[in-house]
Amino acid sequence: MTANFIYEGWIDTEVCNPLLKFYDECKYLDKYTYPSSEEPEHLITSDLNKGKHSTDLNLHLIIAQKEECLDNYLKNLSVHVSRYFELFPYAGSMPCMVSELFNIQRYKPGEGYKKWHWERSHVRNTRDRHLVWMTYLSDNPDGGTEWDLQNKYVSAEFGKTVIWPADWTHTHRGRVCYTEKTIITGWIDLCY
Repeated sequence: MTANFIYEGWIDTEVCNPLLKFYDECKYLDKYTYPSSEEPEHLITSDLNKGKHSTDLNLHLIIAQKEECLDNYLKNLSVHVSRYFELFPYAGSMPCMVSELFNIQRYKPGEGYKKWHWERSHVRNTRDRHLVWMTYLSDNPDGGTEWDLQNKYVSAEFGKTVIWPADWTHTHRGRVCYTEKTIITGWIDLCY
């Protein structure tokens, strides 16, 4: 059997619940809606954001140092990244680290990242992406993620954490669901 390089694990509810509260109550960071009301989807200049309909809270590792819920989540995530490297040692043989940037994304009913896409491109802030990580912060059995070339679907279950390669080999999209869906997601970047 051929490996599809898509890892699935779990992060405890006690770690994930405070992330939802942080998203809902954070007042010092602005949320950004894709596509914005000022920029219709057909005018979005970045191909990476075409087909994406969500409201994102853009975060940085510096913020995680000040917010216990983010710091706690990232510590738990690191356990899963280590497990990924145990399963796929070649992936861990290159120097890499959790990207400084990550997001909590909320999809209203009917929204999603509907377009097939991958996470790495020629754009400067994406070209070092090595792996993608994501934890579902809501239960949406029909609103998970599907990978085209692997013919794989992962349902969105609260706390489920998925890690996979960032390249075109793992072209994926979110399935649209008709209940609210929230995720936390980011990348493992190569270090040079």
